[in-house]
Amino acid sequence: MLKKPMLVTDEYLALLEHEHSKGDWGTTSHLLAPRILPFLVASGSKEFLDYGAGRGTLKNAPEMQGYTAYEYDPAIAKISMTPEPCDFVVCTDVLEHVEPDCLRNVMEDLKRLVVNKGYLVVALVPAFSVLKDGRNAHIMLREPSWWENFIGQYFKIDSFKLYGLKGGVEYPWPDDKYPYGKVDIHISPLDN
Repeated sequence: MLKKPMLVTDEYLALLEHEHSKGDWGTTSHLLAPRILPFLVASGSKEFLDYGAGRGTLKNAPEMQGYTAYEYDPAIAKISMTPEPCDFVVCTDVLEHVEPDCLRNVMEDLKRLVVNKGYLVVALVPAFSVLKDGRNAHIMLREPSWWENFIGQYFKIDSFKLYGLKGGVEYPWPDDKYPYGKVDIHISPLDN
C-alpha cells in the first residue's frame, strides 16, 4: 500500500486547528478575488480548488460567483479530505504557513492537483499573529527569489508579481527590512 506523504505534522496540525477555531484565521481570501479572477477567466475553467481554504471566503466573493468551488484545508475538519485534481487551483497565503520539512510534499501535492493553471499568493513578511507555541504564524519566510526558484522546480511560472507593503499601516519591523509584502505567482504544469 502506498503511504500518503506527510503534508503537516500532527503537532503543527493541532496548532493550526487551534488558530482556525478562534474564527479570525482564513477569512481574507475574498480580498484577493479581483487579482485571481483575470487568470481564472483566461484559463477557461469553470471551477477552482481553493487549497488551504480556511473559512472559505474566496468562494463567496462576488467575482467568483458562477464558478464551481472545491475546498481543501487540513485544519478544517469538514474540508480536510484529500482533494481531487482540478483545472484551476488557488493557494493564497498558505505556503508561508507550511512546515519546512513538509514543504516539498505540499508542492508535490499541488503538482498532483493542478491540471491546467494555478494561482499562488505567498506572504513575504512576518504575520501579525503568533501561534500558541510562541512562533510567528508565518513559519516559512523566504526571499522572493527563493520562492521563484523553489516553485520553478515544480511548475512553469507564467507570471511572478511582487506587491509592496500596504501604506498607512504600522508594521512591527524597521521600514527597510521587508521591501515586499506578497508575491502572486501564476503557474502551469511543467509539461504544458
